[in-house]
Amino acid sequence: MTVNRRREAMKVETIASGVSDNFFYAVVDPRGRAGLIDPVDAEAAVARVREAGWELEWVINTHWHPDHVAGNAGVLAAFPEAQVVGPAGDRERIDAQFAGEARGAVEVEMRGGESLRIGELSLEVLDTPGHTEGHVSLRYGKHLFSGDVIFSGGAGHCRAGGDVSVQFSTFAHVLGALPDDTTFYAGHDYTARNCEFILSIEPEHREAGAVLEQAKASGPRERFESTLGQERAYNPFLRLADPGLRQALSSRYGESLEAARAQSQSEDEAVFRCLRALRDRW
Repeated sequence: MTVNRRREAMKVETIASGVSDNFFYAVVDPRGRAGLIDPVDAEAAVARVREAGWELEWVINTHWHPDHVAGNAGVLAAFPEAQVVGPAGDRERIDAQFAGEARGAVEVEMRGGESLRIGELSLEVLDTPGHTEGHVSLRYGKHLFSGDVIFSGGAGHCRAGGDVSVQFSTFAHVLGALPDDTTFYAGHDYTARNCEFILSIEPEHREAGAVLEQAKASGPRERFESTLGQERAYNPFLRLADPGLRQALSSRYGESLEAARAQSQSEDEAVFRCLRALRDRW
């Protein structure tokens, strides 16, 4: 994929991890200077960078979870000129995983509102907490590298250092402010399972049914590509005010919705919190 923006061009490559169900990403400028986003599989990452002949500048971590940072040290061993850049809010937990190792910990911090340069490219850093306390995403034009914040048909869990109310705020105020034509690049693909969850609540939801069929037709290690506009048509975490969704939750999961209301500041938050609890148990 090549993205033209003024005189700059960005190339994005999706790399499937061979050691987990993750996907990670190479972001490359026109001169071959690159950053790897969450390269958990060091062997696959190193092989692709060498094959392509890229000049690796950054290993970029969106958050602290081991399935996103475990490849740091291996990549740096092969490309010692690169540096690890990670979210300031998750730095302590990233660094703890590399105690006693020569490298792999965060060397440069990033925060929302800052930018990260990869050669000629300048990526905007967005604070997107909730899945973890310090989670960040990176945006370039119509492209969002979103880690584990949002998935096709779903949202990242909050069970390992996260907070549901904070995740709700990220969806409402950060993702909610981005345009429909934003393509997002997530760390995992749970499309089929998420659509099955949606249909368990809204059995007649046409968009979710159609996406489920598309996902089932994809290969086992193919990433389902989606935009925020497409997600707003079927992803329940982006349809919090949808009357049909609210009615379905009220009729099928009234007790769960009432429990969520007791912990929430708004009905939208209650719907989000209820969905998150149901998906965690589903």
